[in-house]
Amino acid sequence: MHEPSLPIYPAAEPFVDAERAAAFVAMPRKTLLDLARKGVAPGHPVGHGMRKVWKFRISELEHWMQTEVHSAQRLRSCSRRIS
Repeated sequence: MHEPSLPIYPAAEPFVDAERAAAFVAMPRKTLLDLARKGVAPGHPVGHGMRKVWKFRISELEHWMQTEVHSAQRLRSCSRRIS
């Protein structure tokens, strides 16, 4: 008898907690959580109601940090040209 084959999915990137995510981006945990709640930092709320657990993906944080650095550099160079 032939077993039905299961679809092969690429390995999914695991989620990390706020403590580990904050260490990766070198900022306080509370600051990262505040930024995630405001929609500035990439984060994923898990749960219902007022108290949610926030989970993060390192790749999303890395991309966000690179984008933030480039945006900040562009902003500084534009403000120098204006002043």
